[in-house]
Amino acid sequence: MGEAKYSGMKSEQGGKHADLMASLPWYDLPSAHEDLDDFWSVLRRELEAAGIHDLPRGLDRTTPIRNQWQRPGLVVSQCCGLDLFTPAAQSLAPLARPVFSDVDCEPGNYFSHVVAARKIERQPRLAVINSASSRSGCVALLEWATERGWLNLDVVISGSHRESLRYLRDGLADIASIDAHSWNLLDCSGMSIIGRSSDAPAPPFVAHRECSVSPAITLQSVTRAVEEAGDLIGISGVLPASLDDYQRLSGQSASLERYRSRAD
Repeated sequence: MGEAKYSGMKSEQGGKHADLMASLPWYDLPSAHEDLDDFWSVLRRELEAAGIHDLPRGLDRTTPIRNQWQRPGLVVSQCCGLDLFTPAAQSLAPLARPVFSDVDCEPGNYFSHVVAARKIERQPRLAVINSASSRSGCVALLEWATERGWLNLDVVISGSHRESLRYLRDGLADIASIDAHSWNLLDCSGMSIIGRSSDAPAPPFVAHRECSVSPAITLQSVTRAVEEAGDLIGISGVLPASLDDYQRLSGQSASLERYRSRAD
């Protein structure tokens, strides 16, 4: 993968030096690129107004997400709340919880729709999840299934919510869970909502713990950018976030232990 292009300058805040990078990957579908780019332009302007002048002009869409998370120059990105408790994301600090304008639940939370492409008359055979570390596409689904006594589901991993929907359409799986914000961005034609998961803290905005830009500056800039242009990305506000907000999710991946998983 190629690296994103940067301004070529170095950050000197706090005596540290690192190329800064930014991404907003969690809902970065092709149809949303333009709006996310416009939002980043506003956020970048707010960061510059706070004295940060070595920011990338564009969002990084080429570096693998887990590689981004290892970069000390990562000034802002996103992850799943469950990711915060995995080795790949141990260097991340949560900054803010988005308040989705299109999700009907407590501000700062979200939930998943449990969906199927065909009528479910008995326990389904196969569930499709987007990732084993996903709250919305994995644990939410398995919790919902467990509540119904469906303890013998096989699981196949698709890699994304969009791919999970394709699995359902193509008859490669029976049920999936799609987070409610993604549901409004994806082509969900032919899908039926058959259930709703419990609520959970929304996927946070994050930064690398060693980033030279202070978390307070980034949080302030994100807050102001959302006030000005959050409607572009379906966010009406943000709430400050800490690891404690997501702590209750840390043990939820244990739900996987009762399922036999297999990847394509």
